[in-house]
Amino acid sequence: MKIGLLGAVRDPFRPGGPAGELAPLLELGVQLQPFPSRVPAFPFSPLEQALQQVGHLEAGLAATRTGCDALVIDSLGDYGLAAIRAAVALPVFGPGEVGMAEAAAGGRRFGIVTVWPESMNFIPAGLLRAYGHEAACIGIRNVGAEAALDRLAGPDGYLAQVRDGAAAIIDAVGEAIIAMAGQGAEAVLLGCTCMSPLAATLAARAPIPVINPLASAVLAAQKVGPWQGGERITARPGRPDLVARMVAGVADEEAEDCPVCVVAEAMGEGA
Repeated sequence: MKIGLLGAVRDPFRPGGPAGELAPLLELGVQLQPFPSRVPAFPFSPLEQALQQVGHLEAGLAATRTGCDALVIDSLGDYGLAAIRAAVALPVFGPGEVGMAEAAAGGRRFGIVTVWPESMNFIPAGLLRAYGHEAACIGIRNVGAEAALDRLAGPDGYLAQVRDGAAAIIDAVGEAIIAMAGQGAEAVLLGCTCMSPLAATLAARAPIPVINPLASAVLAAQKVGPWQGGERITARPGRPDLVARMVAGVADEEAEDCPVCVVAEAMGEGA
């Protein structure tokens, strides 16, 4: 069985790599393959979020053509989830959808802790409304500072700061989880799939369950079993090519890196 991970920016499955923590979750014969989005726009606002939906849609179409049996979006934002489901005859899983359902299972109240600043909360807040979990969520706690969004890259940017202070970020997230528990949360959902490598460390010190949405989505994808055949592409003729041409127009632009991805990279290097 092959699962396509849509939006992964680098090969995350090498031993010790950023998503090496997923390896123990994989059943015998299950492979994970990254399919990056070719839209280099970081989702600062709903505008860029819409662009990323197109980028992830194209990645989903590419993954389908290579013979994937299921697709997982590598973002809590579930970019393009509805469009991908409308375009391919494969099961598609969004960490936001699966993770929030797990966090709210059994009627429990949960909180979200994220490394992103408050201005990025429009993404999880929108999903809480869309998936019907607003009442169950007691709030969102943000560890990142707003200034981080102004200087993502460079030797003095947020990327470097996070790389140098990965332990401090883990401590800050851990404190936020404890604070959520003190407010009455019965579980905490990590607010970014880039936090996946930190999940085990955070769970070990947390007083309540910590939900890793990327792991939850990968586990859900495995349950569907290998693809049993049938038509893979369900979009109208020419639509996949149209999407590819749209994305090709911006694919060569400079990428706006995700600053928290470096947390995973640093952890993989033993930082």
